[in-house]
Amino acid sequence: MIDDARATMHASYAFTGMADGMVAGLLTTPTGIRDAITSFAGLGADAVMLYCHGLDPDQVDRPADLL
Repeated sequence: MIDDARATMHASYAFTGMADGMVAGLLTTPTGIRDAITSFAGLGADAVMLYCHGLDPDQVDRPADLL
C-alpha cells in the first residue's frame, strides 16, 4: 500500500520537478503523522489538511484512528 501511495504521489507532483522530495517527505506511520500535527499546532496552526495518496478506499477511516 505504501508503495502505491508513493507512486501516486510521485505522479501527482511530477510536473513540479520536486516529486522525489515530496515522496521522501511522505509520512507513513501514525506516530510520524501525530508528531507533524503536534509540530504544526506548536507553530500556531489551528487546522491541518491530510491527503491520502493510497488507492485503498478504507484509508479514509485512518485519520480518525490518529486522533
